[in-house]
Amino acid sequence: MLEKLYQLLRKDGTAEATKKLARFALGELGARLAPRGRELDALLDEIRRGAYERVILRRGSFGWHTPLFQRPQQLSSALAKSGCLVLYEAASPYDRVRGAQKLGENLWLVNLRAFPLRRRLERALEESVTRRYVQVASPESRLRVSSLRAYSRRGWRVIYDYIDALSGEISNSRRVPRQSLELYRYAMRGPCLVLASSLALLRDARRFKPFKDVLLLENGVDSGFFSAPGACPEDERFRELLADGRPVLCYYGALARWLDYAALRALASDGRFQLLLIGVRYDDSYARELAGEENVSFLGPRPYERLRDYAARCDVLLLPFLPGPVGDAASPVKLFEYLAIARPIVAGDVAECRRCDGVLIARSAQDYVRAVEEALALKDSRLFRMRSQSLARQADWQKRADLLCRALRQREE
Repeated sequence: MLEKLYQLLRKDGTAEATKKLARFALGELGARLAPRGRELDALLDEIRRGAYERVILRRGSFGWHTPLFQRPQQLSSALAKSGCLVLYEAASPYDRVRGAQKLGENLWLVNLRAFPLRRRLERALEESVTRRYVQVASPESRLRVSSLRAYSRRGWRVIYDYIDALSGEISNSRRVPRQSLELYRYAMRGPCLVLASSLALLRDARRFKPFKDVLLLENGVDSGFFSAPGACPEDERFRELLADGRPVLCYYGALARWLDYAALRALASDGRFQLLLIGVRYDDSYARELAGEENVSFLGPRPYERLRDYAARCDVLLLPFLPGPVGDAASPVKLFEYLAIARPIVAGDVAECRRCDGVLIARSAQDYVRAVEEALALKDSRLFRMRSQSLARQADWQKRADLLCRALRQREE
């Protein structure tokens, strides 16, 4: 906790960090003093009716309404459409849910911080559902292994979603949190199904687990949504950028230490391009490496559902990940979203991007300039757009969820 506080102060300063901590504390207090609520009763009725194939209870501190809409929310939504009842744990400060909130068919956001409420919900599941799973993701640092052991003793099966390499960079700290390491060791040694998001993580998991207990489940995209952008955003800064006339190179996502800031500086200093960054400052790397550079526009976070509208109006989309343990283990969600948007992609020399047909790989900071020039020649190619969107359809989140459901059925037989 002290390490996270230190990093928060470095990134945001005292005033903003104090506001964030206050919001978190108020959210935690509200969650623990949760009322029962009518929607919780509706959820309990749905559990008892049993009109679903299985239940997946997703535990963790990555809230549904966080600024980055990522694999946890996307996969949960797709699993609900595949016939699972998915209960997604609400987390402070973004999720203000004191009981339960229905997000869609078979999909609920639930408050599990209030112990009486959680036990009531879990007892209802244990009395009504035999095919029930608790799912936890690899970056998780608040859920204890003892909790997973308790679930297992009560007949739950555990799914460990191995999303990223275990690294202090991912947890925004100098070292991997102890509880994240303990969860990883439990998943690799215990009776868990491990979902690996990339080949590097798959190879790591298979050092410990039998073949049947590890599944390659890459990231994906809502291909129908991302391939059909809406109107140009009513965003004055963005429209001024487009009016400049120079090609716009866009990256959206976390601004973090695993990005190649030397490459971004090389693109910005070339003078022929405008660099557009959309997202959150995950750590203090942007302030140290890129803030104040000419030809760089940082818009901050934008609503997830509008990202396609920004990116579709840019000329080249960037994935400037650094090679190394973090970059080579990553299966970037935005890679598949970029494919659906069908704009040329220039990426760092990392494993999952090298695997993807049509992605232009840059192997050095100066090589990014060459790759962008090559990408600009592709942007109006109809054949290129058709091929990109075909790859995106193959990576649709619904296909990922259906693959997982088939694997679970085999284990349940």
